[in-house]
Amino acid sequence: MTVSDAIEAIVTSYGDIELVARGMVVDVNELSSTTAAPDTAEAIALALLRKYNVTYPVIEEVAEEPVQDTTE
Repeated sequence: MTVSDAIEAIVTSYGDIELVARGMVVDVNELSSTTAAPDTAEAIALALLRKYNVTYPVIEEVAEEPVQDTTE
């Protein structure tokens, strides 16, 4: 779903907009570059989409080799 379609769906929804936004999956790259005028319904919808479409960087943990005790 595009961000503009998601914003339109949230803005025109008669239901709980939190629940509507929570179920929407949009491209986070498109989401990060989209803007809306402050204090508008579109800005609120955009904020909700950002709240529920968060990405976290993937961090790989590398297990360290166990140190062998050589003090026998």
